[in-house]
Amino acid sequence: MCGRYNFKTSDSRKGKQLKERARKLNLTYKEGEIFPSDNVLCIIPAESKIDLTTMKWGIQNRSFQINARVESLNDKPSYAEIKNKRCAVICNGFYEWDKEKKKYYIHTDEEFIYLACIFNDANELLILTKASSGEFEKIHHRTPIIMDQDEMLRYIHLQDGLFKPKDLKFEIRDDDLKLF
Repeated sequence: MCGRYNFKTSDSRKGKQLKERARKLNLTYKEGEIFPSDNVLCIIPAESKIDLTTMKWGIQNRSFQINARVESLNDKPSYAEIKNKRCAVICNGFYEWDKEKKKYYIHTDEEFIYLACIFNDANELLILTKASSGEFEKIHHRTPIIMDQDEMLRYIHLQDGLFKPKDLKFEIRDDDLKLF
């Protein structure tokens, strides 16, 4: 599961490019610890490339939902219209809590990682999760779909109608993650 994440741009080349593109698009987004319902910066497909936009994290259906299980995307009618509307949240890492309510910050050595998401026409998004494996299983039974930049680009440009959960098995390996 993913209930909070961290996003902060830096003065690195990538960080400056991200800030400059967001400024040109007049995007307003939150930095620091990100909570459900926050307005977040994300990457969307734009013809043969990508672009930035902001969306609200979470969708109000019968209840407020912030995550979607990748295994159920093709089965649940509530996802039928959005399962192929892909985007990715940009973050530095995310937070998870174990059964004893101990908070962990999970990240890599990369400046940014990307979380696979789907979104609706109201510009609200859900973070996709999968069953945890490896070290993650000790913390929580679900984890977000974590991607590096190349994997995010492949995910964003998957062809509509061809989505299968197995398409999302290209995430960062558990041994690349740091738990704090």
